[in-house]
Amino acid sequence: MHVRSVGDSTTGLWKAADLKVTTKSVCQQCNNNWLSAFENNDVKRLASPLVLGDPADIIKPSDQWRLAAWAFKMALLLEISMPPEERSPEFYTPDDRLQFRQTTIANEHVRVFLARYKCGHHPAHAHQHQLTLIRRADGLTFQLRISTITAGSLGMQVIGIRSVSDGKLLFAKTEMGIELLGKASRAIAPIWPPTNQAVRWSALETMTAEDLENWTAMWSNAENVLPRRAEPSSGALAG
Repeated sequence: MHVRSVGDSTTGLWKAADLKVTTKSVCQQCNNNWLSAFENNDVKRLASPLVLGDPADIIKPSDQWRLAAWAFKMALLLEISMPPEERSPEFYTPDDRLQFRQTTIANEHVRVFLARYKCGHHPAHAHQHQLTLIRRADGLTFQLRISTITAGSLGMQVIGIRSVSDGKLLFAKTEMGIELLGKASRAIAPIWPPTNQAVRWSALETMTAEDLENWTAMWSNAENVLPRRAEPSSGALAG
């Protein structure tokens, strides 16, 4: 069963044999050749055990960039998978998508995190959250886009920051240098920008749906920023 929602309102509900949310914005050649090869050859062997909850131990630094690129790809497409009349304002630009097409690497400005997820009765879930924040130190106003995606036992989060004044992406690791505390320090693995450190997957604590909500809220509650305005958020849920 697939559920599409904006805020607290259900805007789409349908049943299908496969767990699949699609967008027609990718041309046939890119979808069937480039992205298909990337996912089948580079990502599937890495992501499958994480999604299925199979035993997995070390995620090497040399493999983390592929998982980060996969998560970033979904963040790019998630915001345009909704019908135009239901979308929140687009955060990523055509130039951002073109750069990914040319490199198949996550944008150097974004941050990507992985987590083990207690999937429960929702095989997959995706949510977008966008805020406009003001940095306390200098009054810089920026948009914060948080894309949270779960697939089975794998949780992923992509965060991006864009300056309101000039529209440029800022380095999220610098602007949102928040310290992971409490359970987050034991359950969330940063994989992008590259850390050059292996992730011991079996050692991560498992996150619940409530933990995911706290994970998202953590960024907007950072001590060095002030909330200015919450933008409409949208999500696509299949379960």
